Amino acid sequence: MRATDQARERACGARSAEGEGACGCRAPHGREAGFFYGEALGWLRRALAALVLAWALTTTLVPGSAFADDDENLVNPQQRPDSSFIYDTSIAALGNADAYYDNQTVQVVGEAIGDSIREGLDNRHRWITLAANEKDSTATVSVLMTVEQAAKIDTFGKYGTTGTKLQVRGTFHLVCTEHEGLTDLHADIVTVVDKGKHHEDEFDVNAFVPGAIATALGLALMGVFYYLRERQR
Repeated sequence: MRATDQARERACGARSAEGEGACGCRAPHGREAGFFYGEALGWLRRALAALVLAWALTTTLVPGSAFADDDENLVNPQQRPDSSFIYDTSIAALGNADAYYDNQTVQVVGEAIGDSIREGLDNRHRWITLAANEKDSTATVSVLMTVEQAAKIDTFGKYGTTGTKLQVRGTFHLVCTEHEGLTDLHADIVTVVDKGKHHEDEFDVNAFVPGAIATALGLALMGVFYYLRERQR
């Protein structure tokens, strides 16, 4: 160490109580030096605490996969939708379905009408026709289900009878390759929403009033015509 540096250090030690600048150097001395270093240490601690808090919030709110640079997670705009979602739709919508619904998992509610038709020779599956619930729609869909699922139907809809209302979840096929291009629904889960009902015809006298009036008017006109013809003789 040079002589001038040694002399400066001795001067700093001798005059530390006089404060900064008394020895000619720029370093703080005495109580001022302690206050300065204490403030610096406190600021450093606060900065480290803020960094730790920011890191904790980042790892909590943002999943780790968001930081992964993986080509397999890239979005392919040409990829067609898969059947991993359930689309709650209607039978009327399936009647006008396009390729978007093909091979999709859908869920519909409808009335069982017609009859239960055996599929194939193994007697393990049945074809059931479901009709739309909407009054202004005549859409139907053919549903392939197991014998056990079809046994839940207690009544098929027809004149004077409301069929069992079913909720069916399954895979919709716009052009089914297994059944000669038929548009159908392969059921996975079948649930009864409402049981079937029979409606007995009630005798309504008012329904005969228009007919009775028309008959009476016809007889009256016939009598008038007969009377006029007799007078002309």
